[in-house]
Amino acid sequence: MSSARKQFAVIVCLMLAISMLTGCGSEAKKEMQTAVSSANELIEKTGKPYDAATKKNLEKAIASADGAKDDDAYVKVTKKVKTTARAYQNSVKQLKQVTNPKEAFLIERAKTVGTITNVETATEENDPNKLLGKSDGYTSYIAMKSSLVTDDYYKDMSPVEAGVNGGAVIEAYKTKKDAKAREKYLASFDGSGALSSGSHMVIGTLVVRTSNELTATQQKELEKNIIDALIRLED
Repeated sequence: MSSARKQFAVIVCLMLAISMLTGCGSEAKKEMQTAVSSANELIEKTGKPYDAATKKNLEKAIASADGAKDDDAYVKVTKKVKTTARAYQNSVKQLKQVTNPKEAFLIERAKTVGTITNVETATEENDPNKLLGKSDGYTSYIAMKSSLVTDDYYKDMSPVEAGVNGGAVIEAYKTKKDAKAREKYLASFDGSGALSSGSHMVIGTLVVRTSNELTATQQKELEKNIIDALIRLED
C-alpha cells in the first residue's frame, strides 16, 4: 500500500473514531437534557415537599448541568438529577400523607409504633379538650397509651381518658395555619410544671404531642417514632 493510501486510511479511521465519540457524547448530553427538562417540569407542577432540602438539592443538581462539558460529566449530572428528583417526589408524597389525612390512616400508623400499647379516637362526647369538629378545632384526636409511661395513675385509663399524659396524641386539623395556632397555644404552657402540655410538633396539618410524664429524651424518641410512622411510604 502506498504512503498516500496509508495516510488516507489513517485519516478515515480517525474520522470514524471522532464521529463515534461525538455520537456517544451527544447521546449522553441528550439524556442529561431530558432529565433536566423533566426535573424542571416536576418542580413546576408538583406540590411542596415535606423536607424543603429535597427541592434545594434537586435545583442544585439541575444547575450543575451548566458546567458539564464532556460525556462523563453528562452521565454524572443525569444520575444526580434523577436521584434528587426521586427524593423530591417521595418528600412530596410524605407531605400529602400528613395533610388532611383520613382518621383510619392515623389509627393504622399509630398502631405500628413500637411502644404504643393502645390506640383510641375521641368522640364529641369524650373529647377532653372539647375541640373536635369545632371551628379552628381538630377533625380527629388520636390518643395513644405508651409503655414508656409507668405512672400507675394512668394504668386503668383508656387512651382518651389518659389523654396526652398517657403517652401521646395526634391532633388533625384542616389547615397548617390551624395546626400552628394550636401548637403556639400549647407552647404557652411550656415550663409550667404540672400544667405543661408535653412536647408538641407540627407536621403538615397535624400536631404530634407526647406526654409530660416522659423525660426529654423519651419525648424526642417517641415523637420521632410517631412521625416516622406517619411519613413512611409504602408501595
